[in-house]
Amino acid sequence: MGTQQRTRFALHVIGVGLLLAGAAGLLAAQGGDDLARRTYDSGVTFVQNGRYAEAIKDFQSVVDSFPQSSVADDALLQIGLYQLEGARDLAAAQAVADRLLKEYPSSDSAPMGYVLNGRLAIARGRAARDVETALASFERVPRLFPSSPAVAAARYYAGDTLRLARRGDESLAHFRRIELDYPRSIWAARADLASAISLVLSERVPQAFGTLQRIRQQFPGTREAESALNYNTILYRLYVRKPSYGFSGRFVGTATDRFRDVTGVAIDETGRVLLGHKQGVSIFDAKGTLVKAVPGVEPSAFFVEGRDRIVMVRAGTFIPEGLPPMVINVPMPGRAARQPEEIAAVITLSGGDRLAVDRKAKTVLRLTPGGKFVSNFANIDVERLARNDVDDVAMIDRQNKSIAIADRDGKILGRIPAKGTNYQLDDPSDVAFDALGHLYVLDGNKAAIHVFGPNKRLITSITVPGREPGAMQKPKAFAVDAAGRLFVFDQSSQRIQVYQ
Repeated sequence: MGTQQRTRFALHVIGVGLLLAGAAGLLAAQGGDDLARRTYDSGVTFVQNGRYAEAIKDFQSVVDSFPQSSVADDALLQIGLYQLEGARDLAAAQAVADRLLKEYPSSDSAPMGYVLNGRLAIARGRAARDVETALASFERVPRLFPSSPAVAAARYYAGDTLRLARRGDESLAHFRRIELDYPRSIWAARADLASAISLVLSERVPQAFGTLQRIRQQFPGTREAESALNYNTILYRLYVRKPSYGFSGRFVGTATDRFRDVTGVAIDETGRVLLGHKQGVSIFDAKGTLVKAVPGVEPSAFFVEGRDRIVMVRAGTFIPEGLPPMVINVPMPGRAARQPEEIAAVITLSGGDRLAVDRKAKTVLRLTPGGKFVSNFANIDVERLARNDVDDVAMIDRQNKSIAIADRDGKILGRIPAKGTNYQLDDPSDVAFDALGHLYVLDGNKAAIHVFGPNKRLITSITVPGREPGAMQKPKAFAVDAAGRLFVFDQSSQRIQVYQ
């Protein structure tokens, strides 16, 4: 073989080698993308089944192992949404949103990255600058990605931001535009749900009925239709049906279940009914069957972290289920920090901060999700707390037996006095909001639950007199579920009784 032929052969071998290497790389990339997509789909399935910890493992695997795949941006977005909605870790969610917009600025998930940014802004605060920052982030979506499906989502969250900022008429205008521009989108159904809440808050209940019925007709079988049915049921009970409530015939637990020293009743996001008592927290399924008991030593309170983690409170310590305890320390000027002797109640705000009733100090503490002291939220001697979806906080004022209502920053918005038209509070001992913002106040001495509208006027009073099973005789604590059913622990029966 001559020199020229040898050269041609070498070039041919090199060319074939490069071609084969390129083909192998392409096949590897395709294989990697297929595996990334299967891993991502696995995460989505876990989400659909409510197994969020496993879902996050899959999404993180896609982000770490396949950052160039076609689904890496989608996986990153899912992690960010979980950090916001599930873990309520705003800092972690913000880090994800920043990474998504920096590393995948032109991906199909980038528009939802801007939506996530806006949602985080309004979750951090409701000051004018927070509202404007959120709205600006939502406005970028139709400007930068006019054909993206995320435009409807951005417009929905813009309307919801205005609702949270108490700019009701502006929010309704945004929601109506979504209904006109995207009538078949699920965001139209969500806009209708939010509109119904705004209509109830502005005392336009008949219009809310029609809005909710439209969701049920146009989006049958969806979660939004289920929520619309629940909302309609609440409105029917409170504004149409007389009497509003009666005993359902149901008890939570069996006839042999007896509980003492009850600290509270709650219903978590999965629909489980939770009862706190001197031996811990008992957990019942939606049918009232005991499914789990979390043991504790005479906790003073409990609350639910995320969707379903139980956190018990003993003295000045939070004890999360399966995690190390968190000791609460309150700074004292010129002295060592003090630990509350008794925390009587705890709620979690939408941004993740917790409000804890410090009984001896007669104050409500604001704490970070990690239990670090932030500030004194309210200097009131409080019995129980509740919050609605705009983070208004209702507090039972033990001193004057009234209900103080504050915004998320502790500013007092108004009060429900101890005595008003057609009611008098003798022993207010528990409070709860329903999904539409009505406030329910349990009066233990009078064995009654009073329901107040957004205008703080009484709508109805619920009593079930008598001595027969199911009568409301000595109510101690209660919770309201998504459909407005009342789960009342009665000390006479020592069980939870259900009213609907």
